[in-house]
Amino acid sequence: MTILMDDHNGQILVVEDADLRYYELRLDSAVVGTLDFRDVEGRRVLGLTEIRPDRRGRGLATMLIRVVLDDLLRQGIRISNYCPAVDRFLRTHPDYYVVVDPARPGMTDSRTLHQAGPAESALDAAMRSEHARLRDLVDESRAGATPLTHRRHEADMFSAYAAQHLAATTELLLSHAGRSPAGDVAAYLGNIKQLEKSLRVLKGREYGDSRYLHLGLGEVWDVVMRLLSEHEELESRMTARIADEFDQGIVKSLAEELLLKQDKSPTRSHPSSPHVGAIGNLTRRLWRIADSTADDLEGRLVPARYHRNPKRDSSFSHYLRGTPIDGDDSAT
Repeated sequence: MTILMDDHNGQILVVEDADLRYYELRLDSAVVGTLDFRDVEGRRVLGLTEIRPDRRGRGLATMLIRVVLDDLLRQGIRISNYCPAVDRFLRTHPDYYVVVDPARPGMTDSRTLHQAGPAESALDAAMRSEHARLRDLVDESRAGATPLTHRRHEADMFSAYAAQHLAATTELLLSHAGRSPAGDVAAYLGNIKQLEKSLRVLKGREYGDSRYLHLGLGEVWDVVMRLLSEHEELESRMTARIADEFDQGIVKSLAEELLLKQDKSPTRSHPSSPHVGAIGNLTRRLWRIADSTADDLEGRLVPARYHRNPKRDSSFSHYLRGTPIDGDDSAT
């Protein structure tokens, strides 16, 4: 564990945990904020900044982000950003844009960074972040001259993340569609089912399923990308309409719920299962259990974000996982 900032009084501390892949902001020894990350091809991919609810509104997210970016600048490490809070920080502190990888900026758009632009709801920002992350996973999956095993792992990551995104947005957005035209809702749901089918074909083609060997891998990816582009357009229209229709407090809560629900959604596509209503919600929960079991049996790589909790952070759990315990001098 590396200390990035210490006020020497022990009251404010920012640390980097390379093993668990997150930054921590501590006040009086209590963890009040985190920013998760992963390293890909020499760049640091920033995930989500979270501040404890009772500590929000005090500028702590800005403090954490500033310390993290200062450290990355010092090390000469570029970032791909998928955190709305980091994106807002960059827009108001354009001098820090030099830390962003121009080839893979993530959700941060260099063309609009120095422009004020229209106000963006929390839901719009969250969705833009999710779309950018999906695109980044696609790029990694389709990278040329990549060993077959690595390519399959990256494709698995993309398929799992996309499946979770589709399941979470189906449940949350459609339940708040409200005054959205029936045609838009039908088109959105139809696109989701088609995209889920294409993800199943992609996985089958990558792993040599005889039903799909007659299809070229590039052809399969072309279909996935076409449907993904349609999905982004339909989803952006729907989130914009929801942001206009509901109070911003509700919209912000919906954005936070979306990110949390995605972590608990099925990691595989199930296009033939019910998608809407109580039956659809129940089916997704059952598939989540089944998918998690299948993933464990296959040793499949799926997206996972570390969440602190007392049981998992016990000394015994650290022993089993081989991770350092807070305060262990040997880990700093």
